[in-house]
Amino acid sequence: MTEDLKAIEQLVSNFNELRIKERNGATFLEIARAPHLENVWSNILAFFIDPNREHHLSDLLLKSIFETTNTPIALTSLTGIKVQTEYYTHKGNRIDIVIKAENFILGIENKVGAALYNDLEDYAATIEAIAKIQKLPTYKIVLSKHKNETSNGFINLVYTDLIKKIKENIGSYTDYADSKYLIFFLDFLKNIENNINASNMDENLELITFLQNNVEKVNKVLEYHNKFSSEFVIKLNNIDKLFNRQKIREALAKQILSSSILGYKPNTETGRFTYEGSQLIKYNIILGDISFFYQIGIKDYKLQTQYWFDSALHQQYGNVLLQNGIEKLIFEYFESDQNIALEIERQLIQIIDILDLEFKKEHN
Repeated sequence: MTEDLKAIEQLVSNFNELRIKERNGATFLEIARAPHLENVWSNILAFFIDPNREHHLSDLLLKSIFETTNTPIALTSLTGIKVQTEYYTHKGNRIDIVIKAENFILGIENKVGAALYNDLEDYAATIEAIAKIQKLPTYKIVLSKHKNETSNGFINLVYTDLIKKIKENIGSYTDYADSKYLIFFLDFLKNIENNINASNMDENLELITFLQNNVEKVNKVLEYHNKFSSEFVIKLNNIDKLFNRQKIREALAKQILSSSILGYKPNTETGRFTYEGSQLIKYNIILGDISFFYQIGIKDYKLQTQYWFDSALHQQYGNVLLQNGIEKLIFEYFESDQNIALEIERQLIQIIDILDLEFKKEHN
């Protein structure tokens, strides 16, 4: 074990010296849990491609698309440009974005997650038919996260290349852009970069090499981590079984308010449950109209408690508890399950007494 520990310490030391590129902060689409939805990307692209929309970024995106694909097109008359999404083809398929201008027709098939299985022959025929009336040149693009083989006059444009070009061009547009939409646009570009980088590690080759050169040590760390995590689950199960609900009920029975203690959800005795892979114990204590939650979980290889009130109307009680010395408890792995259960019972009874006393003060 000593040799393993020394090897792990050295591994951590070497890992800390790596220059790993990390992503910071969540984008709006990540907050909305829609960071990779193709139709959402297409709608946002269409908005910013249209030079006549309220973003006031003019032809920034359209110009960057043509420059990245080395397309010699003059963007002189912007007012007549029309942008449509989900454009129906002759066969009833839909092209993600179609741009109609006085001197060109551009069709864009946006590929975010799915493979390129679309009927490009049908798409190309539809785009050509639109342009035929006015005898305009057509341009057809598959815009994608990764390189794709295309056909029927479509060329592939990769998002990373487009974003690079946008960043080169954006400086001359920011003075006139609506600041709100400029923030949205930059956030969208960041979302794309995050989404692409989440699926590959091209920018962290040093990390890949490190992992390849330390397979045995990394596996040993993971082995100990998994073993420790499993034993913590057993510890939580024991604490939940040792927790004396009857003692809490007796404390509640002394109060003037109607009261109860529930498990992690109504009509359950146990407080044990799993949420999104996290192992937790949670109890719901009700004093009159006050609903109070008390939770024990695993964090940083320790057991930690936290508490909160169900209603914003009762948040002031949280300050009262803090003023009375009620803070989160932290337990080390080696502490006995019995002592942890007793300490949790002691704190819960103390909380019940404080809340009851506060209620009496308010109603006297």
